Amino acid sequence: MYYHFILIPVSVVLIILYALARKKNDLKRVAIIQPVGTFISILIAGFGLLTPDANTGFTLWILAGLILAFVGDINNVDMADDKTVIVGLVIFVLAYLTYPIGLTIYNGFHKPDLIVAAVLLCAYVGFLGYVWDGLKEWRIPVMIYALIMPFMVNRAVSTFFGSTFSTTQAVLLSGGTLMLYLGDMEYGIHRFRKPIPMHFGPYFYAGGQLLIALSPSCFRLP
Repeated sequence: MYYHFILIPVSVVLIILYALARKKNDLKRVAIIQPVGTFISILIAGFGLLTPDANTGFTLWILAGLILAFVGDINNVDMADDKTVIVGLVIFVLAYLTYPIGLTIYNGFHKPDLIVAAVLLCAYVGFLGYVWDGLKEWRIPVMIYALIMPFMVNRAVSTFFGSTFSTTQAVLLSGGTLMLYLGDMEYGIHRFRKPIPMHFGPYFYAGGQLLIALSPSCFRLP
């Protein structure tokens, strides 16, 4: 019934290996570990269909986002290559729109969403202002992508205010999407402002996917 628990240690090991490979810029290992890690997250989310009170529709939305991320992971190996980055932006815009659309279908909108949106909008403006001079020809794509990320986080945090999702799911979804957002912000600063060590981004990306993948299995939890 809760078969996804078996794969969590495997996922954690892969997250660590992935982060180490990124730190060493070992692209051969990244090309293997990165998509394998997301594939494990896909399996974890898929097991959500076997748990009590499973919501098939919601699980399929999560699976769709993870599958798009898997396709992106196959491409997103050499993050220093401009063609790789632009293809990755397109794929992950689709992936990171899938999660919030699915969440909104089942959770709707709530008044506190406006407060969360205001905070996230300030973060969006602040981030763009910080990297603006380094964006140059990347300004339009980054402005679009950077807007999708806080929108995704907003829809995830909104699950705290509705009645469809459990508190456990709200924590997993909010934590997972926020990790994805922060990981991409670190990369954006590294790429467009000044080179900085990518200490957190790899952990946040792979870890965020894991948390999101766990959410379909937690409808019965508090």
